[in-house]
Amino acid sequence: MKKTILACFVSVFLLTGCGPKELSSEDKQKVDQLKAELSQTESEISSANVTNQNYSGGLVKTLISARVEILKTNQALIKQRIDAIESGAKITMDVPGAKPDEATSEAIKREMDSLNAQISQAKAEANQYSGGLVLAMKLAAIATQEQTLAMLQQRYLSAKYGLANAVPSDLKQGNFAEAKQNEKSAQASNTRPLLPPGEGPFGLESGLTKKNIEDMTGEELKPVENVPNLYMSQSLPKKNAEFEVYGLMISPKSGLCEIKALGKRIDTDSHGLALRSKYNELSDSLSSIYGKPENTDFLLSGSIWKEPQDWMMGLNKNERFLSTRWKAAPTAPFKNNLKSVFMEARAKGPSEVYIFLQYDFNNIGACNAEIEEAKKSYL
Repeated sequence: MKKTILACFVSVFLLTGCGPKELSSEDKQKVDQLKAELSQTESEISSANVTNQNYSGGLVKTLISARVEILKTNQALIKQRIDAIESGAKITMDVPGAKPDEATSEAIKREMDSLNAQISQAKAEANQYSGGLVLAMKLAAIATQEQTLAMLQQRYLSAKYGLANAVPSDLKQGNFAEAKQNEKSAQASNTRPLLPPGEGPFGLESGLTKKNIEDMTGEELKPVENVPNLYMSQSLPKKNAEFEVYGLMISPKSGLCEIKALGKRIDTDSHGLALRSKYNELSDSLSSIYGKPENTDFLLSGSIWKEPQDWMMGLNKNERFLSTRWKAAPTAPFKNNLKSVFMEARAKGPSEVYIFLQYDFNNIGACNAEIEEAKKSYL
C-alpha cells in the first residue's frame, strides 16, 4: 500500500509542468506578438511558393527557393518559442539563444521598412516591362532583396524576442573571415559571364546597370576620364568581328542609354574603295533591320579635294562627310527601345580609316539631363 502511494506521488511529481502553463500578462502579450509574426511569415512562405511555381529554373527560382528556406527556419524558431512560453517545452533546435535587445530590434525594423519600400518601388518599375532581359534582371534584383529581407527578419526576431539566430556553420564567428576569403578567391578566379546576352545591339538592352553588363561579359568596365557616365570595354555579350572597342553611356538612374562602337582599322587607297565597300555592306545590313535611312555624302563647297583620287584626303581633312542615320518613328518604333542608329566613316590618316557606329536608346534624354545636372553641381 505504501509502495502504491509512493508510486503515485512520484508520478504526480514527474508530470508537474507538463500541462498548460498559466501565463502572465507579459507572456500573453509576447505570445500574441509572436503569433502575429508567425502568421506573417507563413503568409510570406505561401506567397513565395506560389511565385516559385512560375519558374522552371534559373537565377530567380534559386533566389526564391533560398528565401523560402530562410522563412521556414524563421517559422520553426517562432513556433518553438511560442511552445516554450506556453508550455515550458524545451527548444530543440541546436542553435544558441540570444538575449532580447530592444534598441537593436528597432534599428533592424527601420532597416526592414526601408528595404520593403525599395522592394515596392522595384516591383512598380518591373511592372512596366512585359519581358526581356531588363525584366529578368529586375526580377532577380527583387528576389535578392526579398532574400535579404528574410535574413533581416531572422535578426529582428532574435533581437526582439531572444530567438536563436540560425547562422550557417561556415559563417559563425570562427569561420567568418575564412569563408569571406574563399568567396573572394572564387569570384576572382571565375571570369565567366554570369548572365546571358540580351536581345538588343551587341547583346545589350536599355536600362542595364554597370553591374548587369559586367555580369554579362565577365569583365570590369573602365570609366573614361573626365567624361561622366562613359565606360570603355573591349568585349560585349554578343561580339562582332568588325568592331574592337566600345563606349557605353550608363547613368546611375537611367542605366544604359547609349552604345558607341569603334570599328577595326581599314587600309584603303586614295579613292577610299575598301572603306566604301565595307561601309555599304554594313549599311545594307542595318537597313534590313531598321528600314530606309537618311544618308549624308558630300564635300564642302570650295574644297580642293574634289577629284576621285582625293576622296580619302577630303575625309581626313574633315571636308568630306559620309554618314547614315536610322530614326525610329511613332508609327514605326524600333525594337529593344531604340531611338536611333548612327553610322559614320572617320579617318586617322590619308589611308587609314574606320567605321563608327552609335545606338541611342529611348532613355538617352534622361541620361543627358543627369549629366547636365551633375555638371551644375560643380559650379
